[in-house]
Amino acid sequence: MSPPDTTPGAMIELVRETVLPDLPEDFGAESDFFEAGLDSMGVMQLVMYLEERYGKKVEPTELSRANFRSGQAMTALVMGQAVAA
Repeated sequence: MSPPDTTPGAMIELVRETVLPDLPEDFGAESDFFEAGLDSMGVMQLVMYLEERYGKKVEPTELSRANFRSGQAMTALVMGQAVAA
């Protein structure tokens, strides 16, 4: 079985599938999830999905707006390049 896709596009799809089903089709890698309606409850849901799907343990220091702002930021988080809070 191949590892899950960690591209910004895959992160956007994860957000669309889990917390923001109305994201526009043209939502880009650097588009802001918070401007699109992501809130703290949505971030907590995403943490659970990232841990489940990617085996990524999200540390308390990684729970920042910067790490969940965009598909690009979430890719960096999963790849171990998170911005410290």
